[in-house]
Amino acid sequence: MREDYGNPSSIHGKGVAAFHALSEARASLARLLHVAADELYFTSCGTESNNIVLHGAARLAGKQGKILISAVEHPSVHETAKRLAGLGYQLELIPVSAEGVFDPDALEPLLDEQTILVSIMHVNNETGAIQPLRQAGQLIRRLSPRALFHVDAVQSFGRLPLPLADWQADAVTMSGHKIHAPKGIGLLWLRAGVNLPSLMQGGGQERGLRSGTENMSGIMAFVAAAEECYSRMELHGEAIAQVRDVFLSELRRGLPQLLLNGPADEHAVSHILNISLPGVRSEVLLHSLEMKGLYVSAGSACTSRSTRGSRILQAMGLPKERVDAAIRCSFSRYNTPEEAVQAAGLIVETVNELSGLINLGKRKGRK
Repeated sequence: MREDYGNPSSIHGKGVAAFHALSEARASLARLLHVAADELYFTSCGTESNNIVLHGAARLAGKQGKILISAVEHPSVHETAKRLAGLGYQLELIPVSAEGVFDPDALEPLLDEQTILVSIMHVNNETGAIQPLRQAGQLIRRLSPRALFHVDAVQSFGRLPLPLADWQADAVTMSGHKIHAPKGIGLLWLRAGVNLPSLMQGGGQERGLRSGTENMSGIMAFVAAAEECYSRMELHGEAIAQVRDVFLSELRRGLPQLLLNGPADEHAVSHILNISLPGVRSEVLLHSLEMKGLYVSAGSACTSRSTRGSRILQAMGLPKERVDAAIRCSFSRYNTPEEAVQAAGLIVETVNELSGLINLGKRKGRK
């Protein structure tokens, strides 16, 4: 930002230097993902990338066609698909199990020649559930060969391998801030031969798909973060899993009523944990913990201000009382087992305090 601040579209020396840096950044990410550099496009975030794919696929198909998304997609996919349904496209949701994982047998009957787009996330942002994308890709290619298969990999990029060829995907979205890059930088992979219409017209940057001056400082930071993640992915995963396991063990010891929302095995990532503590509403617990310096969430950050409860947990068929008592805890490679013990202790302490107040209020009400 202080020295290499040139615009890569400019033809003077600073601009040429920025252009070469941009090209090398794209090539570095391509090497990590085992794809061609000209298949990668820089965006501002995962939400923008998802919108580019969904709107682009719809425009390519014209005013007809079926769109399939899983029932637990991120708002940037779910709300965009709803908008397209309002424009005349047929939208169907792929159901999921009580653990938030879709069953390929439930996807198969939904696929047909009218399907223009299938969008399924790799890792759910609220529960950490890992979706069986390999089976999805096989079904899509067999039953809806003309459909575009899109994967939202924002929560898995840099944490899990992304076998794009194995998935048989056409488009994959990624984001920087989930791997400790700055907020405001995203990445979109489009398989060679997939040509989506641009949503924005302008100077033709990013090979015409996403006009607008590139966020060079964000891009360079994104590459540095991605290289760090990929170079130590297994070690980081083991460290985070240890923190998660200590945290969950301490919570269960102090709060045996705890319920886990999502898979409890290898079908879930280690950096996301969704739990319900029956009898204590999530927003009350969230703000009580905040006062003690512990920050958790009540769902996706993009919908955390909603008072309707988690759409994801509802789609899993969980009862309202469990949904209302759910919190999401996230972990990173910078957390330690000692912090996990401390955090779990604060939650146990706070839940017991709130439960006591709730019981006191009930007794007073009966009087």
